Amino acid sequence: MSQKPILYYALFSPPARACILTAKLIGLELDLKAVDFSKKEHLSPEFLKLNPQHQIPVLVDTDGEVYVDSHAIICFMVAKYAKNDQLYPKDLKRRAHIDHRMHFESGVLFQVVKGIVACNIYGGESEFNSRSLELCHNAYASLEHFLEQGSFVVGNELSVADVSIHTTLITLDLLVPVERERYPQVIVWLGRMKQLLLDYEEINLKGAQALQQRILNCMAEHKAKAAV
Repeated sequence: MSQKPILYYALFSPPARACILTAKLIGLELDLKAVDFSKKEHLSPEFLKLNPQHQIPVLVDTDGEVYVDSHAIICFMVAKYAKNDQLYPKDLKRRAHIDHRMHFESGVLFQVVKGIVACNIYGGESEFNSRSLELCHNAYASLEHFLEQGSFVVGNELSVADVSIHTTLITLDLLVPVERERYPQVIVWLGRMKQLLLDYEEINLKGAQALQQRILNCMAEHKAKAAV
């Protein structure tokens, strides 16, 4: 068995970055194993044994147990390895609100990213369509509402929900910028998270920029093909 938990990841993936950043916040050293999607390593027999859904991130703990889905992974890591429960508390009321925000990330915010990838990488669209923009701003407005109630997405303490939402939001912000006039609390929170997250630029920003560039390159290719 490995002496350190193993995380299979790709830096362009917001959920994978959430796992790496959470581990850094709690001082957990991970054995990071990059999965090269361009080589279809996520479809290899070895990887499919770990996760038949062929998605990242995947965590293999020191006892060999396999965990999938970033939300499950970050909550597990905090529960097992953190020195305290601040990021994912045992208090059921606060935990329920944190769970809600993570469902917001996966069911609303991350779906905007998936929609843009579907349309602008695989769907041949050279511009962001009106539906994608509408869903994006709806998500921004919901997040603004959450942040009007405290410094973080649940009250005034950092939680795993902040990390999860932030990795997705920083990616979207590069594509559809968060407007300071419309979403002032989100802007302030983005700055706050930048200061709190360890290795912010090397992990979070670099990964977000990689996905941004892939999307923009594909959009330019679609535009060029349409002009021929």
